Amino acid sequence: MGIVTYEGKIESSIPPARLFRMIILEPEIYVPKVLPGAITSFETLQGDGGPGTIRKMSFGNGSPISHVVETVDWLDKENCIFHYSIIGGDPTLIDTSKLEKMSFVLKLEPTPSGGTMATRSCKGYTVDGADVDEEEVRTSLIKTIEVFKGVFKLYEAYAIANPDA
Repeated sequence: MGIVTYEGKIESSIPPARLFRMIILEPEIYVPKVLPGAITSFETLQGDGGPGTIRKMSFGNGSPISHVVETVDWLDKENCIFHYSIIGGDPTLIDTSKLEKMSFVLKLEPTPSGGTMATRSCKGYTVDGADVDEEEVRTSLIKTIEVFKGVFKLYEAYAIANPDA
């Protein structure tokens, strides 16, 4: 199995614990407010939200993909770190003949100004023996980082506009 990696960073004026709660711990509350219509359903297939949880998210019209299935690998609420893997979903997202899974680590760290430096690391795990173009996999990972940055900025704007959220 080969591993292809990519990492992206983005800064926010919102404290890490608040963003972590909104994005990771309470997505079913904040996604409809921050991204109305983007995710049409959250379905827990197994687990309680902690490690081992498997959930399916379905996306609304206009999304390039219909759904993803992800597993929570580990969660560190105190240090605002979330590790999860996309293990299935829309066939245009993961070619399972080439990629076993894509794993992500989201780490929200405090900045000296009281805001957040968000780091999102991505790894694509290739299937043993598969003929894989590493640059093609890396391009997919870069796209996920760019989408994340846009979503992250929407959460930041929502948090600024709704200080009690």
